[in-house]
Amino acid sequence: MTRRGFAAARRSSRRRWPAGARVAIAGALLAGVAAAAAAPRAAAVPPKPPAPQPMRELRFPVFEQRTLPNGLRLVAIERHAEPEVSLRLMLPAGKLYEPAGKAGLASATAALLTQGTASRSAQQIAAAIDGVGGSLDAGSGADFAYVTAAVTSDQLDLALQLLADVVLHPSFPAPEVERWRRKSLSSLELQRANPGYLAEIAFQRLVFGTYPYGVPASGTPESVRGLTRDDLAAFHRSHYLPNGAILAVVGDFRPDQALAGVERVFGSWAKGAAPRPPALELPAWPRQKILVVDKPDAVQTQIRVGQAALAYTDPDFFTATVYGTILGGSSSARMFKEIRIKRGLAYGAYCGFSEQLVSGSFAARTSTKTASTMEALRLTLDEIAGMGKAPVPAAELEEAKTYLNGTFPLEIESAGDVAERVLTTLGFGLGREFLDSYRDRIAAVTAAAIQRFAATRIHPERSVVVLVGNAAAFGPELAKQLGPFETIPAAELDPLAPDLRRRPVAPAPAPPPGSGGSGRGPGG
Repeated sequence: MTRRGFAAARRSSRRRWPAGARVAIAGALLAGVAAAAAAPRAAAVPPKPPAPQPMRELRFPVFEQRTLPNGLRLVAIERHAEPEVSLRLMLPAGKLYEPAGKAGLASATAALLTQGTASRSAQQIAAAIDGVGGSLDAGSGADFAYVTAAVTSDQLDLALQLLADVVLHPSFPAPEVERWRRKSLSSLELQRANPGYLAEIAFQRLVFGTYPYGVPASGTPESVRGLTRDDLAAFHRSHYLPNGAILAVVGDFRPDQALAGVERVFGSWAKGAAPRPPALELPAWPRQKILVVDKPDAVQTQIRVGQAALAYTDPDFFTATVYGTILGGSSSARMFKEIRIKRGLAYGAYCGFSEQLVSGSFAARTSTKTASTMEALRLTLDEIAGMGKAPVPAAELEEAKTYLNGTFPLEIESAGDVAERVLTTLGFGLGREFLDSYRDRIAAVTAAAIQRFAATRIHPERSVVVLVGNAAAFGPELAKQLGPFETIPAAELDPLAPDLRRRPVAPAPAPPPGSGGSGRGPGG
């Protein structure tokens, strides 16, 4: 369309309707409004939501398992609804296995896998996977490292080649290592200004002590500066091994095709001595351990309350899952209702379990304005204690179980979701029956079991309590209600120090006279 034609079209669109037409339109609108106003009240929203429909039967997708001669376990799950394949490799190479003094090593090793191999640069790796519209990522957690790829079905061979290359042959190029270091230090500097981050690292450190779970996965500025390329290569050699690794292939493929491809790219991967977790040693607090991280400029207080708790394979796993849902798993849970809805003290109040290989943790989390710090803390402790004092009412229990069983299918919708769920289950030493029986075992949890769990496994009177905020504003009332507590200025908090306090850096000694230490040149 020419400019003249476009202008004419705009003028035409602005022409006024005839008077009669305008009156007719206005009348119709008024009639519609009147009809809506006269509609019977029965069409209003009902006071109660409808009862949930009966739960549909759900069985986890069938999967095949094979083990290569080198110990690599392959899990193949066919899903032919979409022409895509997801690959997820899991290895025992999380922070649990980091040497002392090397905080952040597991995370750094995983992050740098895709940044260069013996035959491909970081740019070539990115170009290869981007060129087919796929993805390739790596990362690590408390127990495991993960390498994932997602591609269309016709690119399965390429995905396997790239996955094997970054896992077996990372080169950790010096420029990429330094780029990672600069990025990590910048991120840590930003995190140090976040009260929520300070609360988390202090809480984990008090719960787990010097055990690796108590160390920040991203390390600290001091530990990140100290990591070397040799550290990365040594950790890779000792922890990225086929025996102990599990590879899940999920999507549109034939099992024999996947097995042949995996054998081709991973068959020469050499076995090694499988890493073992260190023996568990946790702090024993005879009473509440209360730490205040002092930020005088804070207008809110971050609150954490909890303790060491379940490993993933604990027999109370399902009871704990329902317990956590009732206490603080959603906006309809007890903590949220009491602290947010009834009292208006916080935007949110939640709790949950972090199940891990050796030991997990339980944590209740909220934040509130400085003036209501003690009220919010007291309510949090009371709600935790209340779970063990009386059985959960039947309606509340059923609501929690219905919620958990209703969301379970949503957690295994995509190929990547299925791969993650299978690897988590197998990696923690559980079998297919854990997945198949999940909803039945949730449904079987009773009010008596929850009360017993709350009374015997959760101990608010010996919990770790961390508050990050303006200590001068709430400290006197805290001491009055809960007794003695420790205070550490936020700038001095160091999760790697034995007492959580950063040691002051000693000033450099003054140069001896005549050494040129003044900065002036010889004879100057």
